[in-house]
Amino acid sequence: MCAKVCVTAHKLGGVLVSETEVTTADGATPAEPDALLTEIAALRAAAQQFTTATAQQHALAERREEIITRLHDELQRSRRGELDAALDLVRNSLIRLHDQIIRQAAQLKAPLGVEELTALLRAVADDAADAVAQTGVDRYTPKAGEPYNSAWHRPVGRVAAETPDAHNTVASSVAAGFAQDERIVRKAEVVVALWSPPVGAVDPTTPTPPSPEAR
Repeated sequence: MCAKVCVTAHKLGGVLVSETEVTTADGATPAEPDALLTEIAALRAAAQQFTTATAQQHALAERREEIITRLHDELQRSRRGELDAALDLVRNSLIRLHDQIIRQAAQLKAPLGVEELTALLRAVADDAADAVAQTGVDRYTPKAGEPYNSAWHRPVGRVAAETPDAHNTVASSVAAGFAQDERIVRKAEVVVALWSPPVGAVDPTTPTPPSPEAR
């Protein structure tokens, strides 16, 4: 800042007195030293407050990060615990199935007939389904004649339906399906019955157009 110094002299009571006046380049009178010190102190106090507030915000951010990390770790441990509990159900069921198969194998004394072998394999399949049920997933087997439903059934074959009413129904079940409430885990595999009218015959499922007299 550029300042201008003016010195004037005049007589006061017969004594020559000089006065000095300092002005800035824009004509303003510089502030007193005490006022400058006060402003500097205020600026320092404001800077200190800003530094303190910044440090507090940084500490709060670190605290939030610690809380988020701790909650995430607790959630992961909880999920692992739930998963282990669910897997324990499956493990225990499979162990029981394993033991049952071993016991049945030890009881075999002679070659099995077809009926005996079929019954044995069905019993093993039932035990496996029971093991799956321990996880909340149930087995369902479509019955012949029930309507085909693409949400629950997966077609693996087709046969001719005997009547028009049997069109698009389940002819037979090849493999059971599994569901958890309304959520399909695996669709049941079915053979679908489809009706095809004989050549030259009128398909009763097709609407008959009106006669010319009715128009």
